[in-house]
Amino acid sequence: MPDFKLVQAGELEAFAHALRSLGWHERDFGVEEEAHDPATAEVEAETGKVTIVCTRTHTVRVYPLGRGSSWLTDFVDDLQAGKFGRPSIAQG
Repeated sequence: MPDFKLVQAGELEAFAHALRSLGWHERDFGVEEEAHDPATAEVEAETGKVTIVCTRTHTVRVYPLGRGSSWLTDFVDDLQAGKFGRPSIAQG
């Protein structure tokens, strides 16, 4: 797993837990972050973005990082809404 500067370890643990609890394999997803250059950032509260890629369905979604952002909640909402497709394992 790559080193993260903006995404916290607890967020990654919650991300993995959400995947498992909703019937997905962790290996179906990739997480990448990109920090904004503070000198050129258009929104001061936004420090970067996190890109979530579902490698199984080839779905990509980008969420903002920074004060007031809730990328993990937004991701879980999208996952539950089926925006990444169907889970890869049956839920019991």
